[in-house]
Amino acid sequence: MKSKVKPARRTLRAEQAEATRQRIIAAATSLFLSKGFAGATLQAVADEAGVAVETVYSRFGNKTNLLAAILEKGIVPTEDGRDVSEMPEMEVIRTTRDQRRQIELLAAFSRGILQRTDAAHRILRSAAESDSHALDLQKRDTRRRIDGQRLYIDMLLANGPLRKGLTREAAALTYSTLASPDTYAFLVGDQGWPPKRFQDWLAESLTRLLL
Repeated sequence: MKSKVKPARRTLRAEQAEATRQRIIAAATSLFLSKGFAGATLQAVADEAGVAVETVYSRFGNKTNLLAAILEKGIVPTEDGRDVSEMPEMEVIRTTRDQRRQIELLAAFSRGILQRTDAAHRILRSAAESDSHALDLQKRDTRRRIDGQRLYIDMLLANGPLRKGLTREAAALTYSTLASPDTYAFLVGDQGWPPKRFQDWLAESLTRLLL
């Protein structure tokens, strides 16, 4: 007869492992921001998280993988392994038939990701200047973001044409420029815009330029 206790223990272990992982990510975020990517060692991250440095190495391997985990946590805040395209907001946008309303929803969705990943992107911009692995991560992140934004344009095209003469690729590049981490950092971080103001500006700009 199979024990009914073992699954509970496995679940507890999984929960403890995830809690440890989140502590490490939080500690790394804090240290990367305060000491810089180069200045924060994995030993310091381990000390801040209250774990052995071997635990950090076994979970992440190196600082670049740890930075990638910080970034991913902002892009997809759930812990179930889903892709950004599988988030519930995407299904709502996909099934909305009015293009202007789609753009409003997309602007809110993009603002949420940019707001959650702002710290990670600030770390990444700085790290990429001197670390080749961080630079590769930055390039992968940019490609992923642009690929996702092409899908946003496809969702708009499913409900009608874009502005006359505007190609799918040009529309995607327009979206990528307006909804980039750098644009968000400049307007919200440097100019002091509230995130909601950025969202409204993004929606209005996309509507004017795409439709």
